[in-house]
Amino acid sequence: MKQDLNKVLRYIEENIRVTDQTTIEYLDPKGHIERLGSRQNQVIYGRRGSGKSLLLKSLKLNNESKFCITINLDDFKDISFPDSIIQVLRIIIKQLSKRVDKEYKWYQLNRWKKAIKIQRDLSKYLKTLNERLNNPDLYEEASRTKTGSKLSGEAKSGYAGSEAKVGTELSEEQEFSKTIKINKLNILRNELTDFKELIERTTEFINNDIFLILDDFYFIRKSDQPYFADFFHRISKNTRLYLKIATIKHRSSLYIQGETYIGMEIRHDGQSLNLDYSLENFNAMVSFMKDLLNYVNKKVDVDLNYDKLFTPNAFRFLCLSSGGVPRDFFASFLSIGNKIINGQQSITKPMVIETSIEDLPYKLEAFKTDSQEEKEILEHYLQYIQNIIITEKRWNSFLVSNTDITKYPQINQAIKELVDLRLLHLANSNTSCAPSDGIRYSSYLVDIGLFPNSNPRKFNQVEPGQKDEKGREDKLRSAPKINLENFKDFIEGKKLKKNLKVTD
Repeated sequence: MKQDLNKVLRYIEENIRVTDQTTIEYLDPKGHIERLGSRQNQVIYGRRGSGKSLLLKSLKLNNESKFCITINLDDFKDISFPDSIIQVLRIIIKQLSKRVDKEYKWYQLNRWKKAIKIQRDLSKYLKTLNERLNNPDLYEEASRTKTGSKLSGEAKSGYAGSEAKVGTELSEEQEFSKTIKINKLNILRNELTDFKELIERTTEFINNDIFLILDDFYFIRKSDQPYFADFFHRISKNTRLYLKIATIKHRSSLYIQGETYIGMEIRHDGQSLNLDYSLENFNAMVSFMKDLLNYVNKKVDVDLNYDKLFTPNAFRFLCLSSGGVPRDFFASFLSIGNKIINGQQSITKPMVIETSIEDLPYKLEAFKTDSQEEKEILEHYLQYIQNIIITEKRWNSFLVSNTDITKYPQINQAIKELVDLRLLHLANSNTSCAPSDGIRYSSYLVDIGLFPNSNPRKFNQVEPGQKDEKGREDKLRSAPKINLENFKDFIEGKKLKKNLKVTD
């Protein structure tokens, strides 16, 4: 068994991060691949490691009739806005230019002439964008103008019957100067029509739709995201270019509604796909994780029996520790599997908890990267939950009133973001407490990596779907309730300089 396990572990290790070289395929029980191939603007929601990049890779492999341009916005997370837009436009133009080159033969004179014209215009716009990168985002430009006026006169004088004319001419000039504020984003918007016309000519020439894939969209600063989405959504209107945006749901702000509408609104301007498996349907999640391991078995041609590899309940706890995120599941299994090869006989529940605690620093590092400028704010919200629920109450779960939470939008946003950042997990979005008080609650589990140790004493551990002999989830319903007013007082006591940006 160790030999087969070693093959499985090496395959997972080589494919845990999606690259052009990885051979792992996207398992698609929800039919996302077919949906994603439609001529429609779409936003793919999923936590880090949920399979967004792998799904987008499968989009390229399964849609030969579509021209896919993939841009990872992680590359531009340190670039100011709107230079990030210019960088994306530069990549689009370069990719279009390469594609146009492949679409004609040397003996096709008419197509060659069309291609030359398109290439010339693409090159011209690329040159303009390159020059624009050297300018600041907002700068002042001085202009000078001159105005002049002329004065003329005539005098007559006569001697000995003769007459002479004496003329004089005076000129006066004045110089005026004025300063104009130049906004780089407004310039780009004013050029949208020209760029759309260029897109239309190119798609007609190559006879293909363009799928513009913007991966890791959440790396764009949240305050800039609506304007970023708005720009490329405008390009997609009435053209054969379709947006495929991959992002983390509550780390994203795709549109804002003020005096004017800016951005891309889900259901109106595009459709959404949700890749996340939650603990609300825990049995389906466990089944999916088993399918992942059986898929790896087939890829490396082994018949590893995972029921024998795990002690009772250990596999379900491994699924729980992943929170439904495939990469977290694989990463934990990889760490545990290496321990098995080095001497352990089977995988146990305490071993899963211990590994989750050991892996917490990696998850926290990703949390810091993904939360960007809101990192310090979210750390305080997480600190309160850890102090009250884990340290004081000695539980791994808690309840939040679905009615009361709407009165505390900052706490509501923080909890949603901590779920998206894989440090909290939603177990049930509509449950009661025990004993019932007539109020509906959402139940959350803290990540196993936040446990005090691998076998904490006097610590109430709730598992999703856990029921008593009468089929009731009373243990989940008995979890402590978060006092939202105390929570608010704790945060206000930190005197934070910023608030979280609330998303839908």
